[in-house]
Amino acid sequence: MMKKFSIALHDVCVSWNEKAIAIIEKVIAIYNVPLTVHLVFDEALLPESALTKFLIEKCENNQLEIVFHGLSHECSKNVSKLFVFYHKYQAEYLDNDDTLRKHTFDMYQSAKIIINKNVGICPPCWIATKQNFAFFKSLKPLYIERMLSLESQSKRYKSPVISLGSPKIVELFFLRILARIIMCLAILFKSKKVRIAIHICDIENKKSIQFFSKMSSLLLKNGYNSVLLKELL
Repeated sequence: MMKKFSIALHDVCVSWNEKAIAIIEKVIAIYNVPLTVHLVFDEALLPESALTKFLIEKCENNQLEIVFHGLSHECSKNVSKLFVFYHKYQAEYLDNDDTLRKHTFDMYQSAKIIINKNVGICPPCWIATKQNFAFFKSLKPLYIERMLSLESQSKRYKSPVISLGSPKIVELFFLRILARIIMCLAILFKSKKVRIAIHICDIENKKSIQFFSKMSSLLLKNGYNSVLLKELL
């Protein structure tokens, strides 16, 4: 089986419109690979918007893939405090809320219609309640992305994630160590499907940009091919 890796850009907001286009184009130019974009649907994609036209064109050319990445990327303070150090109240689907699910349903269906493709779902921070994961399944997405795997049609594919996602110097020190360990283990144990997750805050940090370039080069040197996230299935 061919060894593959994907590069995904997380936390791009629909409301940014042309700013979002500029960020996506910048990442494509830096890494020169097919790019999966995790969109936060803080508002609906409009057929006539510059962002929508850009995304459709890139998707049709297989240069880009869209993943539904929530509505706000923020959860309430009512969630469990156990993992706050990790999600920092950004794990939207830790809230078990019918209104949230209704709004998600509407936005997700609208996105599929506009893009004219089935799309994957990735809850912010890769975590959600059992009720919300069950809800995601009911939407019949292309796949559901989790911390350690991709799930599609009741099949689960193991896939480690290389990620930083912090603007803080102290946190980045330890996150880089962890990311290197995950990368080494993935190569050592010949993992077939590796994900690189780049967050908006990483794009603003020169060292983080360089770090992901090194990780990408390392995978290519070890026989991995760069693909869209859906091609890991």
